[in-house]
Amino acid sequence: MDGILIQNLYKSYKNEKESSFAALSDLNIHIKKSEYVALIGESGSGKSTLARLLIGLEKPTSGRILVDGEETINWSYKVWRKNRRKIQAVFQDTSGTLNPMLSVYRNIEEALVNLTNLSSKERKNRIYTLMELTSMDRRLLKVPTRQLSGGEQRRLSLLRALSIQPDYLILDEVISGLDLISADEVMTVLEKYHQEFNCACLFVTHDMNSAYRISDRILEIKNGKIIREGIKHIEGRIKI
Repeated sequence: MDGILIQNLYKSYKNEKESSFAALSDLNIHIKKSEYVALIGESGSGKSTLARLLIGLEKPTSGRILVDGEETINWSYKVWRKNRRKIQAVFQDTSGTLNPMLSVYRNIEEALVNLTNLSSKERKNRIYTLMELTSMDRRLLKVPTRQLSGGEQRRLSLLRALSIQPDYLILDEVISGLDLISADEVMTVLEKYHQEFNCACLFVTHDMNSAYRISDRILEIKNGKIIREGIKHIEGRIKI
């Protein structure tokens, strides 16, 4: 089955008293190819836990995660690296993906070198295309990443992930903490990219307005369980 399929997913942790608690409990979600799904919920509801599980940063306690029919839970580092071309993630904290000492161009190109077979000329063309798509000034490409604002670094991290042209994009609170202008710029990038390349996306957020704006379907999570689902109709309204 194509898409990301989550079946009976359960993830538990131990608290300070060594007692187990469930961050996710019997979760079942299917994200279809090209579909934009928003996952909304309060802090501590399990949203970010799911994002980390989907890209292999953590393993579930039980259950299954399949990407295009392949079970990912037992993928090795080597297999995950190979599949980074298929599934990319962007988190609120960009420090794990961006090198502050490198220029904007080098940060984006590094992903292309590691995960694609593009030539130097092809890498440059793709980077320029993305800058145009996102209305970012090419002069920024020469700027050291450490000199960018928080909003610009968030957009750069997003561009880095998009440069691979993944089939699936996991976005965890990518607009959280941004001012309204920066948040709108990030949302515009996502909308333009989806129109151009039609990738699927899980948009993890606590902001309902952003979820409505970008998603075909909205899932609400509470205490590790999906409690509500809404589907966008042709006229743009979400029906719960």
